Amino acid sequence: MKSETVIIGLSLRLNIGNGENMVQGCRTSGNQTASALIFSGQCKLVSIHATNIHADAAASLILYDNTAASGTVVATMSINPGLCMEFDMHGVKCENGLYLTLANGTPHVTVEYA
Repeated sequence: MKSETVIIGLSLRLNIGNGENMVQGCRTSGNQTASALIFSGQCKLVSIHATNIHADAAASLILYDNTAASGTVVATMSINPGLCMEFDMHGVKCENGLYLTLANGTPHVTVEYA
């Protein structure tokens, strides 16, 4: 019996033309410790990360689809002392912007958006 060696060619095609199949990036607010305008204009809310380093008081967070602390509420959170929380917002569309209101406790918050 005669043995034969067969070479099989493999072709790999990557579709990277317009970025449709690529992971999309996002922007961040950076560490926020007080109420602030995060972004002005249309955007998508990707996620919210929050921690409260206060020993006793719970912190509260309200995120508005606006450039001020009014209008449509997109998210609310109450963060107990010592806790860290993350909320994946799955690209919630905001028409006007993102305004973050923080109260009580000692909150540290980052807002990711695209």
